[in-house]
Amino acid sequence: MKGDKQKILSAYWWVIHYKTEELVQMKKYILIIFLFSFSLIWSQKSNHSKNQKIYLKEAQESLNKSDNASAIGFYTYVYEINPNNDLGKRAKIKSDSLKSLPRKKYIESIIGKWKLNKIGSNWGFENYKDSLINRILIIDKNKLIFFEENKITKELKKIKSEDLIFLSTVNEDNYSNEFLFSDNQIWWLGIDKNNSQLRQMNTGEKNKDGRTEIVCGNSELYYTRLEN
Repeated sequence: MKGDKQKILSAYWWVIHYKTEELVQMKKYILIIFLFSFSLIWSQKSNHSKNQKIYLKEAQESLNKSDNASAIGFYTYVYEINPNNDLGKRAKIKSDSLKSLPRKKYIESIIGKWKLNKIGSNWGFENYKDSLINRILIIDKNKLIFFEENKITKELKKIKSEDLIFLSTVNEDNYSNEFLFSDNQIWWLGIDKNNSQLRQMNTGEKNKDGRTEIVCGNSELYYTRLEN
C-alpha cells in the first residue's frame, strides 16, 4: 500500500514538474515572439522615418532649383508615408503652402463665362451643334456651374454645379490641374496661353484603391470665353 502511495506521489510530482517546465518554456516562447514583433514594428517605423528624411532632403533640393512641382510631390509622399509623426505633419504644411499660390493664380485665370463649342476625344472632334440651346459654363472662385442657355431668350437654366476641389495626389506635377467631381470622376482643366479657350478632359475616376487613369479615348470638351 505504501509502495502504491509513493508511486502515485512520484507520478504526481513529475506531472507538476513537467507542467511547470512546459509553462516556463511557453513563457519563453511568448517573450521571444513579443520581442521579435516589437523589433519588427520598431524597424518599420525606423525605416519610415529614414525614408521621410531622404525625401524631405529631395524636396529641399527641388526648392533650391525653383522646381516647386517636384518639391510638392516629395512633400506629399513624406506625408503619405506617415501622416501622424512630426515629419509627416511638417511636410503637409509645406506642400499646402506651395500649392496655394499657383492654385490661386490658376483659378483666377479660368474664372469667367464659357461657351461649349467642340466635343470629342483624341479619336476625333466635332463642333457642338444645337439649334435651340447653348451649353454654358460659369466658373467662380469656388464652383463650376453648368447651364443651358436658350438661344432666343438667353434665359439660363442651371443643370448642375461642382465644387472646385483639386485632386490630391503624390504626382502633383502631372495632376495639379485635376479636379474631383461629386460623382468621383476626375476632370483636368487647361487654358490656352491667350486665356481664350478652356479644355475639359476626363482623366479617370477616384476609387477605394486610389484612382483609375484614362490614357486613350478621353472625353473632352472645348469652351470659348465669353465677354461678361
